[in-house]
Amino acid sequence: MIIWSIAKTTVGDALRKKVLQIFLVVAIGLIIISLSFSQTLSFSSRAGSSTDIMLVKSFGLGLMAVAAWLISLVMGVTLIPQEIERRTIYTILSKPVKRYEFIIGKYLGAILTLAINVGIMGVVFIAVCVFKAMTAEPPPTPQETGIPVVGMEQVGLFDWNMVWGVIMIYFQFMVLSSVVLFLSVVLTPTVNFFMGLGVYIVGVMAPLTETLAGPDVKLHFLLKGFYKVLHTVVPNFDKFNITNPLLHPETQVKSIPVYTGIVTLYAILYALVMMLLAVIVFRKKEV
Repeated sequence: MIIWSIAKTTVGDALRKKVLQIFLVVAIGLIIISLSFSQTLSFSSRAGSSTDIMLVKSFGLGLMAVAAWLISLVMGVTLIPQEIERRTIYTILSKPVKRYEFIIGKYLGAILTLAINVGIMGVVFIAVCVFKAMTAEPPPTPQETGIPVVGMEQVGLFDWNMVWGVIMIYFQFMVLSSVVLFLSVVLTPTVNFFMGLGVYIVGVMAPLTETLAGPDVKLHFLLKGFYKVLHTVVPNFDKFNITNPLLHPETQVKSIPVYTGIVTLYAILYALVMMLLAVIVFRKKEV
């Protein structure tokens, strides 16, 4: 299958890029080093094992998000322009390869590469959290201390919420990859990088744009319309940032599996729309 062949070639090229390998190695190293971070914080040592693991989870998920963001941008902005610059695209399109097959194959290769990187980081992250839980000191009992112990509750070895967190990170940057790939059809890599960065920042600020477009804020109707369009068109990356509810299950999200399913569907639909637009634009592009 042509699309799968292009995807495999894209994955191979991406995995050989040293800059992506550096992002992955640095992220994995920092996730492992985070095991000792909590012990250097005085408030953590006073609060107990649950706070230690909370810090490891928070730091690990944050590092994974940063690494996945960098991988998505750096990889996405070069997918199409690199083929044009090397002039290999002429060889590809001169064969019985349709333009939509080329775009879909490139995107499939990009998200497979992202899945490999996020999967490796996710395995290391979960292993670090489990190791931290295994080596955590058991909390003292009230009989031993003579006073009620707060913040020293026993923690489980494995938390499925960590898995949901990794999945949400993947789909978040799967959406960003689709946006960057679409922009790469019409923009240079440098401009695309900053456009992708801007889209991500605006997407993370989705609650703000939603509030500004709401009836409770007094703004000119044109401004309200602008914020409404912005909130609708730009992907709401804030939906994927459930790190805080993951670490504090009593807040906001009642059922993380259900919420993850809804947001995953949103990510897939948005990515499909981006790919459709990319195919339409690329069909008319002279290369």
